[in-house]
Amino acid sequence: MAKNRAPAKTMLESLDGLIAEHHLLKHPFYQAWTEGKLPKESLQLYAEQYYQHVRAFPENLKELAGRANGPLALLVKENLAEELDPSGPHSSLWRQFAQSLGVSDAALDGARPLPGIAALLDTYDEVASQGSMTQAVASFYAYEAQVPEIATQKISGLRRFYNITEPRALAYFGVHEEADVRHRAAWRAWLATQKDEDAFGVLCTAERSLKALWGALDAVYPQAKTTKN
Repeated sequence: MAKNRAPAKTMLESLDGLIAEHHLLKHPFYQAWTEGKLPKESLQLYAEQYYQHVRAFPENLKELAGRANGPLALLVKENLAEELDPSGPHSSLWRQFAQSLGVSDAALDGARPLPGIAALLDTYDEVASQGSMTQAVASFYAYEAQVPEIATQKISGLRRFYNITEPRALAYFGVHEEADVRHRAAWRAWLATQKDEDAFGVLCTAERSLKALWGALDAVYPQAKTTKN
């Protein structure tokens, strides 16, 4: 008698598995942050370098919004509107975090991306402008699905170990701790409506994006010497 076989995973289930495998909270950089073992200089470099991604992310959303239509176009535009909120654009909130570490606006504006950061910028720019809609959404989902839990851990670590407690310094993470719960739910709901015909291409693109996110942390914390990815 044939043995019972587990049903094949859906594309979304496989995508969630990839996110769990490459989750950024497993990276030595964030582990050191949450344990209070990260030198302030590493936090400063991170603030300076990762700002490049924070600044580029709305442009990635704009690129995708220009190619999307129907419910997806609305979803992307709503996400973009939050990024550019006049009362607190997310790039400005990041600057407040950087300032709490002693990183000047001039340093943020004049920083040249390290190779790992440049690779992250290139990856999301390419996916947003050239990937299929499903590939692009999977990549955005792979990123924002992780953010709420990461933001919570960052806030805790900054308060507990680095004496950064001012609301304006923590505002960027506080906003994403809440907003990206909604964003990941919206991306996920849209992905659930898609057929699995291009599942291989979608999963490959998502994994590339996840590895680029991991590589960005490698760039600012080379002492990790990790072989995870």
